[in-house]
Amino acid sequence: MRVVSVMVLVSMLAACSGQPTLVNTNKSPAETRADYDDCQGQAAMAAALTPKGKSIDDIRQKALDECMKAKGYVVK
Repeated sequence: MRVVSVMVLVSMLAACSGQPTLVNTNKSPAETRADYDDCQGQAAMAAALTPKGKSIDDIRQKALDECMKAKGYVVK
C-alpha cells in the first residue's frame, strides 16, 4: 500500500514540475516523449523504493536523468 501511495504522490509531483530540456537529434519529438514517459515510470519506481530519510525528489530526478542519458539524450 505504501508503494502505491508513494507512486501516486510522485506522479502528482512530476506533473507539477517542468520537463527538462532533452537533446537527441536522432529522435523525433514523439520518440522523445515516449522515452521520457518510460523513464518517468522507472523513476517513480525508484522513488517508491527509496529508504526512509532519503529525498524522494532527488532520487526520482537522478533516476530520470540517468534513464534518459542511457537512451542517448543529453539532459540540460
